[in-house]
Amino acid sequence: MCWGWPAAWSAARSQLDVGFDDFLDRMAKAVSATSYLVGIAKAPVFAVIISVVGCFQGFRTRGGADSVGQQTTRSVVQSIFLVIVADALFSIAFSLLDL
Repeated sequence: MCWGWPAAWSAARSQLDVGFDDFLDRMAKAVSATSYLVGIAKAPVFAVIISVVGCFQGFRTRGGADSVGQQTTRSVVQSIFLVIVADALFSIAFSLLDL
C-alpha cells in the first residue's frame, strides 16, 4: 500500500512525463474511494488465509526436505484456491450491497 502509488507515479513520470499534480488528479478520477476501501478490507482477509494455511501445512511437515517441499506446494495451491474462493464471496457480498 505504501509503495504502490509512488511506484506508479515514478513509472508515469519516466514513461509518460506526467507530473505529480496531474498524476494525483488522474488517480483521484480513476480510483474511487469505494474501490480503495474494498481493497483495504479484502487484503487482511487474504493475509490471514495465506498465513493460516502456511502455518497449518508447516506443522504437518514430517521427515526431511522432501516433506518440506510437498507441504510448501500444498500450502501454495491451497492458499491460491482459498483466496480465489474468498474473493468470489467478497464479490457476491459487495454486489448484493451495491458497492
